Amino acid sequence: MDVSIILIYGLLLFSVISIWVRLKLFNKIPLWMFLLASSFVLAIIFEKASFISLGYTLLFGLSVYYFYQTKNIWLFFVVLALSIPLFIHLPILGFNNYRYLHNITLTASSTPYSLYFNLDKTLVGVCIIGFSFDYKKIELRPILKLLAINLVLMILVFFVLAITLGYSKFDPKLPYFTPAWILANLFFTCMAEEALFRKLLQQRIADFSKGKYTAAISISVASALFGLVHYKGGVVYIISAALAGIFYGYMYHKSKRIEGAILLHFTFNLTHFLLFTYPALK
Repeated sequence: MDVSIILIYGLLLFSVISIWVRLKLFNKIPLWMFLLASSFVLAIIFEKASFISLGYTLLFGLSVYYFYQTKNIWLFFVVLALSIPLFIHLPILGFNNYRYLHNITLTASSTPYSLYFNLDKTLVGVCIIGFSFDYKKIELRPILKLLAINLVLMILVFFVLAITLGYSKFDPKLPYFTPAWILANLFFTCMAEEALFRKLLQQRIADFSKGKYTAAISISVASALFGLVHYKGGVVYIISAALAGIFYGYMYHKSKRIEGAILLHFTFNLTHFLLFTYPALK
């Protein structure tokens, strides 16, 4: 791996982690923001991002910041609209995400798999969580209890369904790139997806609407849209992702912490990755 890649994505990784560190440089600049900016500057220098990327990112970041300052409903829609091109890696934005693996097969029965480290998608999550982070003490015990219960239920439901539909099968493995996969999936993919669909979308729907079924509606809408963004995987994958989103949304709703949803998302993905056909059967 090139030194420039290690620097860019190493700083990006530390930017994500430092969201949970209540530290400001010169008593003004959050550490996560400084590290994210440093990663971005290096990305431009080493041609992994462009000045168009920079302009769009500044617009996105300012929109997220002012949304959490004002909670204005129109700014919510602006943030949501600006997130989509970053999430789907729209080429015109000028990001050149690093491809770590390309079309490899993990086992004889699996479809080809590629692994990317995505700057564009990750910065969505960093900005949303960073500008809205709650530094209240995290109660780990109830979160871990919820995590264990939901993870067991997800494994039972999804892999019985996947095996029945011929989408996956029990296929244990320990690929050589597992550490890289863990870093990318936990700190970039799961963090970004849960930030957008739970921290922003589900939470705002719950805040903007009041009533007996507010939780059910907010979880369902966020989960349905979460399923739709996985359209490249086909109909079965869309449905599976939407169902998974219900579990992640419930975890977020009950724990009141984004960490709970991120951990459930990651541990379920890790179970799939290590114990079942990944990403799917041929």
